Amino acid sequence: MGEEVGGRLRRLRAERGLTQRELAEPHYTAAYVSSVETGARTPSGDAMRHFAARLGVDTGELLGVTSPRDDVRLDLDIAAAAADFLAGNGSPPKMRRLARRAERIGRDRQAGLAWLWLARSTEGDARARSVAAAEAALTDDIPPYRELAAASRANVLLDRGEPHHAMHLLRTALEASRGRHPHPVLLLTLHAYLADGQLRLGENTQAAHHAVEALRLARGGEEILAELAENQRRLAESYLSEGRLADAVVAVSALHDLLHERALRPVLARCLFARALHRRADDLEGALADLRASRAAAPDQTVTLELADVCRELGRLDDAAALLSEATEAIPEDSPLSASLTFQQGSLALARGDLEAAEAGFAHAIDVAALHDTRGVLAASIDKAGELLRDQGRFEEAADLLRHGLLLLGAEEDVSQ
Repeated sequence: MGEEVGGRLRRLRAERGLTQRELAEPHYTAAYVSSVETGARTPSGDAMRHFAARLGVDTGELLGVTSPRDDVRLDLDIAAAAADFLAGNGSPPKMRRLARRAERIGRDRQAGLAWLWLARSTEGDARARSVAAAEAALTDDIPPYRELAAASRANVLLDRGEPHHAMHLLRTALEASRGRHPHPVLLLTLHAYLADGQLRLGENTQAAHHAVEALRLARGGEEILAELAENQRRLAESYLSEGRLADAVVAVSALHDLLHERALRPVLARCLFARALHRRADDLEGALADLRASRAAAPDQTVTLELADVCRELGRLDDAAALLSEATEAIPEDSPLSASLTFQQGSLALARGDLEAAEAGFAHAIDVAALHDTRGVLAASIDKAGELLRDQGRFEEAADLLRHGLLLLGAEEDVSQ
């Protein structure tokens, strides 16, 4: 017990910037404080009361009885572990220990938040188990925290290929949140996940609606969020050292909101992509800006290909060529994206007036799209190749290509007649 008390005494003294002599005076010596901190001596009741008064805490905190200060400290520990995850060097065992620690002392909300962070760092069954643990911990909490767990459950369903079930969960949570508990970060999360799910379902108009809402609620990019989070962390630490526990609780809650928003960076990049698809119809420059921002936030070859296509439409052919060259290096031949890549290479050749290369590109795109059964690209490639042949007066070849394309798309054999 002496070692445990000594460790807490040393931590609290360090938080307040006191020397051992300053903590000891006027009734004790620095050597006595040192012996208590190392566990060599167990302090008397009078000494405990003296140390507690000097540190601005009650004696229960020194003895290890949980207190509001302990809650804030636990929140800060979870936040520090979460920041490590966001920096790419997080430790799942450390976060798991924090979740278990919170459970042992009956702090369900902190346990739930720790499990949610752990879910973000794992995949498959491990992620599902962490989400289930978070849901169990937060089941009796206030709606914003319960719905946050529901959003994570929906994300698991999306990854499992169950988007319709996920969309139902997210819509239900969104309606509940907008009605009575419109927590900004929760609304941001729900709209962002809805946009992502509807993109996966090919419901681009609905995806764009939720993407616009999510992006409207977002406070900024990675750099500004990281700066704000660090400021909140320092503020919470400062309030804690000054004994201003109510202020520290508010500061640490804001810190967790900022960290959670930072964790949404990949899905917010998808929101930018969804908005760009919607903007292409009448705002190519706006779509270009969204695609560039999406690519900077979370590199994705689907975004790269869309960006190359917009650059081509705007006449920025060198930019389009550079993007397609990058995509060629990154997209393997057995990827369905290779069909879109070959189609765009043909389109770029056509924009440059290289008809021979364009014809070869579209022909290759037809073969690759048929191989991967990417029917949208297949239809577009057939259409472009046929148009190119017709423009050159090669009508019989265009007709043969059309018949071949219809067969590839599933038409009956007698189409050739």
